[in-house]
Amino acid sequence: MTRPPPRNGFTLVEMLIALALFAVIAVGALGLLRFSVDAELASRNKTESIAAQRRFLSVWTADLAQAVPRPSRDQSGAAHPAFEANRDGVVIRFTRSGWDNVDGAPRPSLQKVEYRVTATALVRAGYPFPDGAAPEAGAEVLPLIAPPTVRFRTQDGNWRDRWEPQLSTELPVAIELLVPQRGVPPLRIVSLVGVNYQ
Repeated sequence: MTRPPPRNGFTLVEMLIALALFAVIAVGALGLLRFSVDAELASRNKTESIAAQRRFLSVWTADLAQAVPRPSRDQSGAAHPAFEANRDGVVIRFTRSGWDNVDGAPRPSLQKVEYRVTATALVRAGYPFPDGAAPEAGAEVLPLIAPPTVRFRTQDGNWRDRWEPQLSTELPVAIELLVPQRGVPPLRIVSLVGVNYQ
């Protein structure tokens, strides 16, 4: 009596079932990996957006809180009021105090600053001197999808869309900045102006 030879290996059907199970597991793992990567990218983008808004908010509020009622002159010597808005492509322009002089450069402690809009960002530029100087190149402080809108609170407590001071040394009491955002309501920032001088 001869014994049938022992079977070594898998049948074709067993092999196909094993490959099908492996393919199902691989597709599930790939979907989970893709979901994890997408979630991480969305989280990183949102975190970067929040961080950019917070950095901007601290610079914006610090600048406005230190605004001083000091008129200035441009490169040609023409006089400008202490606070300007929506002129020459500039959202706001004013002089602020508290400019640290860490390197001991020969310059005043007052700095004229301006915020202007480019196609993609709100840019902050400083001037080396309050009078007779051109603005520096500036740095992007907040990414934009559309130009922001600005309103001004006057001494009488009313909000105005245009800043038209009666005196060249007049500052608004507060500024409201509305920054459009994609898919959500605009970011609304209300900041006091010249806290130490009101």
